[in-house]
Amino acid sequence: MNLHLLQEASLATVIHLVFALSAFALGAFQLLRPKGTQTHRVLGWIWVFMMVVISVSSFWIKEVWPTSPFLGYSPIHLLSLFVLSQLVMGIYFARKGNIQRHKQAMTYTYAGGLIIAGAFTFLPGRLMYQLFFS
Repeated sequence: MNLHLLQEASLATVIHLVFALSAFALGAFQLLRPKGTQTHRVLGWIWVFMMVVISVSSFWIKEVWPTSPFLGYSPIHLLSLFVLSQLVMGIYFARKGNIQRHKQAMTYTYAGGLIIAGAFTFLPGRLMYQLFFS
């Protein structure tokens, strides 16, 4: 593991990474634990906060395509918008008592925002690839 690369990374990247790893673990815990409990609700709000931090911090990370015609943003940033919209929908459905749709929105958020996006960070040349494989 090549942790010295984190010293060279931007603050936004470090925040993004720390919150993403934490949200990945907490999200897995949430998905495996009983639903509808006070613990589920409290940890759920913490997880939502973490996902917002991850999504918002991504807009300061433009290393993937710095010369893009979209001010440095790449298609992966669309995933951040997707995550933010799914979080809003998940909260809305929970408040309306539509637990099935709440579960679906939060599962999509976990899968798309953490698993799929996380897999892209392990492509050659990306920071996670360099951290683990260089």
